[in-house]
Amino acid sequence: MRTIMSSLVVMVMVMISTAAQAQVKAITFNQLPKQAQNLIGKYYDAKNVSYVTEESEFMQSKEYEVRFQDGVKIEFDSKGEWKEVDGKKKAVPATIVPASITAHVKKSFPNNEIVKISKSSKKYEVELSNGLDLEFDKKGQFLRIDD
Repeated sequence: MRTIMSSLVVMVMVMISTAAQAQVKAITFNQLPKQAQNLIGKYYDAKNVSYVTEESEFMQSKEYEVRFQDGVKIEFDSKGEWKEVDGKKKAVPATIVPASITAHVKKSFPNNEIVKISKSSKKYEVELSNGLDLEFDKKGQFLRIDD
């Protein structure tokens, strides 16, 4: 009886760990949420998209990643809102950056561009062209230089 119970526990654990793993699959540009398609159409050339992936985890919403031929990467949430824009050492589109963050960077680091930005529900993280990482709160107020 003990062996059967142990075997059942192992099987359940394997099933749970398998279900919890993310499923990543390639999709077409047209399968992205419209909001993501619109952002790409506004700031980038959709013809230069190298690939698009959709990641879904058990009991969680989908996320999307778009890679361009020049290495630029954009991550989107399930609604098509950007989560991260990585310009691969090139400036990210200025209009997606909150004005307070842009103002702080221009004032404190005038000869630098924002080459990467990510946002979460609590903060923004920004990488400058000089390699410096900055952290801002959700309202775009400067918090600190991130080590």
